[in-house]
Amino acid sequence: MIGECQDKIRCLTQQRDYARTHQKIVEIPVEKPVLYEKCEACDRTAYQNEKAKYETQKERLAGQYKAKTVRFQTTLFLLAWYSLTTTLFQAVQSDVFLSDCKSFFHDAASFIQTFIGWTISAGQSVAQISTKIPNAFIAGIIYWVLLILVVGICVAGTGILAILIEIKVIELYKKNCWDVITLLIILTSTAVIIYFGETIKKVLSVNLLLLFVLSQGAYVGLRCYLKNQLNTKLY
Repeated sequence: MIGECQDKIRCLTQQRDYARTHQKIVEIPVEKPVLYEKCEACDRTAYQNEKAKYETQKERLAGQYKAKTVRFQTTLFLLAWYSLTTTLFQAVQSDVFLSDCKSFFHDAASFIQTFIGWTISAGQSVAQISTKIPNAFIAGIIYWVLLILVVGICVAGTGILAILIEIKVIELYKKNCWDVITLLIILTSTAVIIYFGETIKKVLSVNLLLLFVLSQGAYVGLRCYLKNQLNTKLY
């Protein structure tokens, strides 16, 4: 019994080894579908035609989009110009708005003069150190040097700080508010302040030009806040 099983195993092993050593590789042709190709002689005419049609349609749509964009921008510019012109004409005729504009710039000039006066006073106080020098000529030179140095540093530092703040505000404005909505807000707020200036002055005792600046600052702050909140939710 055991011998028969061993003979069967030996026979099966020989058949397996024979099958491994006598295999034949046969190549079978397989058809593979290719886009817009039916045979080897095809010159991809259908593909080229569809591609040319796509490029033509793309150029036509791009031209239409550009033309519509130019028309929209032109219309928007004309409307903005008309609104700004009529608003300025009304502003010239508004005694309340003109009075507030004069008051605003007068107060700004007064503040600048006061600041320069404070700077000169500070420079004179620092320059008093020169009085301790016994030589009058050297003391006079040191006095003027210290005065010019202190005044120059204060004025230059304030000017540089104002320029940096202005650059930062412009960057924020361009980044968050440089769009059609901002233009509409500016025109609308200007028109409201000019046309309803007298009514606003009766309710609020505030300079109209200052109110316009504050409203724009609040608008920019609100736009920056909303954009940051939107970016936070997206990420």
